[in-house]
Amino acid sequence: MGILSRRAGSHGCPIPDHLEQTGGPFIGNLTFYHFNMIVSGACTAMVLLLTLGLMARHAMRMSNPNEQLKIMRICNLIPSYQVLSFISICFPNSYIYLQGFTEVLQGVALYAFLMLLCDFMAPDDESKVKFFSALEIKRQWRPKKKRNGIAFLSLTWYSVLQYPVVTWITAVVQVITQSVHVYCLDSTEPHFAHVWLQVITSLSTSIAVNAILQFYMNMKGYMTEHKPLLKLLAFKLIVGLVLLEKILFLILTGKVKYPASMTYIDVTMGLPTMVICVQMVPLSILVLYAYRTTPYEISPSVRTLRPREYEPVGSDGNEEALLDGVPNRYHGGTLGLRAWALYLNPLVLFRDVRNAYVMIHDAWAAQKALVKEQAREMTRYETRYDPGEGA
Repeated sequence: MGILSRRAGSHGCPIPDHLEQTGGPFIGNLTFYHFNMIVSGACTAMVLLLTLGLMARHAMRMSNPNEQLKIMRICNLIPSYQVLSFISICFPNSYIYLQGFTEVLQGVALYAFLMLLCDFMAPDDESKVKFFSALEIKRQWRPKKKRNGIAFLSLTWYSVLQYPVVTWITAVVQVITQSVHVYCLDSTEPHFAHVWLQVITSLSTSIAVNAILQFYMNMKGYMTEHKPLLKLLAFKLIVGLVLLEKILFLILTGKVKYPASMTYIDVTMGLPTMVICVQMVPLSILVLYAYRTTPYEISPSVRTLRPREYEPVGSDGNEEALLDGVPNRYHGGTLGLRAWALYLNPLVLFRDVRNAYVMIHDAWAAQKALVKEQAREMTRYETRYDPGEGA
C-alpha cells in the first residue's frame, strides 16, 4: 500500500514527530498546557468518582448479572475515554497513538447496549429466539416489505459488531502508520493514512449507529418499562457530542484566531481534548441517573419483578403472569469482587459474543429448515389433491 511507504512521508507532514510545549502565560503564570492539565485533571477525578462509584454499586448489588455486566461495560466508556484524554493532554506525543482506541471503547459500549436492549425484551437465548421469530419488521428503505424478526436481529447484530472490530483494526493501523511517519493527523492529503482511516471509521460508525437507532425505533414498544430512550440518550450524547466537536474543531482550526499564548499543539489537541474532559462531568451525571442500581436492588419490603419467560406477542396474560418474583441474593461476591472479575475478564465478553452468534445462527438455520419443510408439505398436498384426476 502506498500510504505505508516511506516515500509518502517525503511529501511533508506539518506536525513534527516530537511535540514540545513552548507557549507563554495564559492565566497568570500558567501556560495553557498547565491550565489544561489542572482543569482536565479535576474533571477526570470527578468523572472517575461518579462512574466508578456507579459501577461498584452494580457490582455489589448484582441481582441480574446478564444485564448489569452489560451496564458496567456501557458505563466504562466514560472513565476510559476520560483517562485516555487526560493522558493525551499531559503527554501530547501520545495523543495520536491513543486517539484511535477511544473509538474501540465506543464500539464495545455500543455492542453491550444492543445486547442489553435484547435482554430487556427476553432474558435468555431461548426466549429471544421465540420473541424475534414471532416478529415481522418493516424494511428501512422499503417499508411496504417486511423482514422476519430473526433476520432483523441478525442484520442488526452484525452491523453493530463490525464497529469495535473495524475500529480496533484502524487503531492499530493508526499506531503503525504514525510510527513510520505516514499518518499525519493534520492532513487530508490522499498520500497520508489519516484521511483513509477517518473515512473507514466514519463509515463503520454510521452503519453501527444507524443499526442501533433502527433497532430502538422498532423495538421500543416492547420495553417501555425500562426507559430505553433515557438510556439511549445518555449513551448517544457521549458519542454524538464528541463527533460533532471533532467536525467543528476541524472547520474552525484554520479560521479562528486564538490567543498568542496558545501553541499549535494547544489548538489542535489540547483545547478539543479539554472540552471532552469538561463535558464528561455532566454526561456522567446523566449516566448515573439513566443506569442507576435501583431496579436491581433486593429489598425485604419491596419486591423487584424479574422476567421469567417470554409469552407470544399479543398475549392476554397480565404482567404478573409474565414475571416471577425477586432474586433472593446478590451474585457479585464480597464487595462485588466476583462481578469485577467477570467484567474485567475479556474471555467473558468473547464468550458472550460467541453465544449470541450461535443463538442467531441456529435460529436462522432452524427457520430456514421450517420454511423448506412447509414448502415440501405444500407440494405433497398439491400432489395428493389434483383436480384434473376427478374430471
